[in-house]
Amino acid sequence: MKRTNGPHVGLDSQCLSYLLDAIAGISEPTDLLAEEKKALLRSWFYTPGTFILTETVISEVSNIRNIDRREFHESFMSTLFLEYPVRDLAAVQARAAQFEAYHPNPDDCRILAEAEELRLDFALTYDHKFWKRLSNISGTTKLMKPLAYWTSRGIPKGAKPVTAPHHTNPLSVQSWWRCKRI
Repeated sequence: MKRTNGPHVGLDSQCLSYLLDAIAGISEPTDLLAEEKKALLRSWFYTPGTFILTETVISEVSNIRNIDRREFHESFMSTLFLEYPVRDLAAVQARAAQFEAYHPNPDDCRILAEAEELRLDFALTYDHKFWKRLSNISGTTKLMKPLAYWTSRGIPKGAKPVTAPHHTNPLSVQSWWRCKRI
């Protein structure tokens, strides 16, 4: 994988879905995951580079049953995200099998194995079981929740975003995602 500035960060499919919903202009989140969701969107706007999607995440998107929802994901994925194919399928399969000793979801295990193969610094997830069972297993890729990742970046209050929504995007007039001054 060609290296660019900043950390190399992958998303699981839940993070991808929320991020796309937020970019498309949803209101401030107020549910149980609100702080995690805000942190994910802030990470998108305030850190350099883009998020990376593994083959398994892309495959999960292709399995979305709602056609409109699937096409919504695909349209953003084709322009906003980087995709890197698995180079060593046997190694990824073997590593995913090792992860299954700690976590029973094969897709989650494969996402982390693919992230390792891509030498991603971080993989972000909202899935508490995935995070709890595999967050300390990889020596290559740190599995984190979005809020912990955002906090680790140390972006100061009042910082200017690296990127921002276009003025025609409904999100551009909202302030909840900004890193506000105290």
